[in-house]
Amino acid sequence: MKINHRNGFSLTELLITLTMFSVVMGSVLIIYSTLVRHSTRQYCFAESDSELTVARDIISRDIMMAGYGLADDYGNLSYNPRPVELINESSKNDFDILTLRGTAIGIFSRASQAWSYVENANFLKLYKWNDARENINKNDIVIFIEPVSRKLIDKDGKAVFKYPKESPSSYEDGTLVYGIHSEDAKLPYYTVQYLLGGTSPSRCAPKTYSLLRAESKDSDPPSFSVRRPLLSCVRDFQVVLGLDEDDDGIIDHWDPKDGEIKSSEYGTKTLKQRIKQVKVYLLVQKGNYDPDYTYKNPDNPDSPETIYVGSKDRKVILRSDQKNYHWRLISFSISPRNL
Repeated sequence: MKINHRNGFSLTELLITLTMFSVVMGSVLIIYSTLVRHSTRQYCFAESDSELTVARDIISRDIMMAGYGLADDYGNLSYNPRPVELINESSKNDFDILTLRGTAIGIFSRASQAWSYVENANFLKLYKWNDARENINKNDIVIFIEPVSRKLIDKDGKAVFKYPKESPSSYEDGTLVYGIHSEDAKLPYYTVQYLLGGTSPSRCAPKTYSLLRAESKDSDPPSFSVRRPLLSCVRDFQVVLGLDEDDDGIIDHWDPKDGEIKSSEYGTKTLKQRIKQVKVYLLVQKGNYDPDYTYKNPDNPDSPETIYVGSKDRKVILRSDQKNYHWRLISFSISPRNL
């Protein structure tokens, strides 16, 4: 007699196996999800850091070059460009507006990086540098400044000229020539403005803005149409000016103080002498929304949702819909090189 032996699993064994498999896979999925969230968070942090580094480099460059190519005397012309100007925009939650002026802060034009001097006034021959990037080229839009008085030279009220076809009526050997643009320009300098505005991307916390940069060779202040986002997810933007009020080379006043901007009372020449440093403060979101995180300011345990931006006079209190985001307060100081 033959007996069929069939090997298999009982229902109980299958249930136990499935249960153990589910537990193991559940643990794997939890670990995997945690790793994905961590990797995503770190990627977003790295992306935020990269954007911030680029923005900081551009702002620092603009501040260092503020005042470059500005004349000390504009005669009867209607120009009076202040190299650094600070405005508090009360209608925008007291955000600051920083305006800078100079011929070399135009980052969209090669010609703005060029300068020279008249080597031969009879033929309007300019000195050529070894570095071609600094040379004035044919058809560049330029300005002429007297070398000693640093007075802007004009011709019947015209202050910008196309080299070499156009030039002011009088100039001499040694006359300074600064490039402005390769196309027509209305102003004898650039004006660059930083302010908060625009619409932040959807990943940003509510009531945050973009740091906008506006650059113009035609209007001062720049028009709304030339504003470009430089940094997103910004909660606050503040600027402080270090002033040397007694001309001893040491900063003895930080502007603004008690809500008043003292530097606005200075004439342009006095302002150039007294500004020694510019401090920029940015309160920026780092990464994306994180439901497992609640921001707490380690420097202010009594009020962990309060962040001081620049001074005790300027505090930002996070809203309830902003607390599940990482926040980073960035500050950096720049000494203008051309004032």
